[in-house]
This record gives sequence, structure tokens and C-alpha cells, in this order.
Amino acid sequence: MTEEDFKSLAQQLSCPEGENGIKTGENMNLTNSNMIHSTIDAMNIGAGQQILEIGPGNGSHLESIVKQTPDLHYTGIDISETMILEARRINKDFIDTGFADFKLSNGKILDFESGTYDKIFTVNTLYFWEEPPDYANEILRVLKPGGKFYLTFAEKDFMKALPFTVYGFRLYDINDAERLLSDAGFLIADVKTKTEDIKSNTGEAVKRNFIILTSAKPLS
Repeated sequence: MTEEDFKSLAQQLSCPEGENGIKTGENMNLTNSNMIHSTIDAMNIGAGQQILEIGPGNGSHLESIVKQTPDLHYTGIDISETMILEARRINKDFIDTGFADFKLSNGKILDFESGTYDKIFTVNTLYFWEEPPDYANEILRVLKPGGKFYLTFAEKDFMKALPFTVYGFRLYDINDAERLLSDAGFLIADVKTKTEDIKSNTGEAVKRNFIILTSAKPLS
């Protein structure tokens, strides 16, 4: 791959667009599948909860969330119009029955009332937050008191070895991520480190270390 190929891939991973974006979304769902489902398992979703996912891509994993309990509501927000349209198409039945909705977001402001969500999660979006401290504050704001935020990301040492992450990625280790959330007012509740064998977005077989960082909004 050329330098232009890496730049284009980085842009599509950040905000998938058009036909290539649809293919990127499908590929991300495959490469991120274990990270996504490990996060969903960690959430222990309960009946009646309001769930927000930041950056769901094409949302093809939604069924695994809804089947945990028939009594919940899921909202997915994404900065990519292409991904929102795909997620709505793939999950039409869940939307029509009132389990879910998908909304376009600007990646800066969460257009929800304070204290709306029981649980919020995001997988592999942290690298693209434009103003991380402000966005962490927004996430804290829309959580209910005692609500939890699940932040899943691949570690800096792994990410910096990939040839496309020099183009617009902000990389984090666990200390960086904990500091970001603590400074926003979150309480760190749990840290899980996992390792998986995957095929990277450039086609190589790689071993990826990733973190599921669970934090909570104080009760008062």
C-alpha cells in the first residue's frame, strides 16, 4: 500500500463514507467483533436500561445487545452519515419495534438531556475524539448518577506499529485513558486487558492487546 492508501484508510476508519465506507464498516465489524462483544458482555445490561453506543458503525451487533433483555432501549450515534444509513437499514426491525434508534452526531456535543443513560459504551472511537476532555465531560453529563461508561480501545504500543495511525489518530495507553476520565469526574471501576489474534485493516495477521476501561458517574 502507498502513503495515499494509508491516508485514505485512516480517513475511512475515522468516518466511513460512500461505497468504500460501507465496505470499511463491514470490515470493522469483523475485525472489532471480539472487542465489541467482550464489551457488551462486561456491561451486564439489565431490564429497563437506556443504552447509548458512540460509534456503532453499521450496527450489525445490535441483536446481541437486544437479546440480553427484551426491556431496554438502545441509541447509537455516529459521525458518519453512511454508517447511520447502513445501521438503520440493517436494524429496521429493531427500530420499528421501538428497541433502537440511530442518530447522526457531530462528535462534539451529545444531543441528549443530562442524566439520560444507564450505560454508555464505545469501541475504537477514542483515537478520533476532537476534544477529548470536552467529550468526556459530555459523556459524564448524559449518564445517570451511578451510571457506567465502558471505554474499549487498542493499546498505544500496538496501534503505533500500524502504518496508517500516523494520519489523524490520537493514541492512548491505560494511564492516558484513566487520566482523561478521572479529570472529567469519572470514578474508575474496573480495567480488563485482553489479547486477540486478528487480521489487521491492511491484511496482516497480528496480535492485538486491548483495554476495556469501566468507569462510573458519582452518585452525587
